[in-house]
Amino acid sequence: MSKKEFKERCSFHVYGKGQRKLNAIYYDWQFHGYKYVVKGNINNIKLNELFNVLYNWVNKNEVPPYYVDYNYAETDEGRFKVKISERC
Repeated sequence: MSKKEFKERCSFHVYGKGQRKLNAIYYDWQFHGYKYVVKGNINNIKLNELFNVLYNWVNKNEVPPYYVDYNYAETDEGRFKVKISERC
């Protein structure tokens, strides 16, 4: 899958304000929710870098760096919804 096709299947979200701003990218929506999510503080990682982390994690099995919060739903029942707000 190309990066363009991959990006079209992502959902980008921003939580917080100022220095506490957090970017989140959700991927692989199905009926119960998303299978993957990566989150990072804007002080540690830019949005395009966060996207590359997600892409490499999903397609190349590269583990995200320590400063990126990530989650994976192993089963369809474990899929998660997009959060309305996020504590930073």
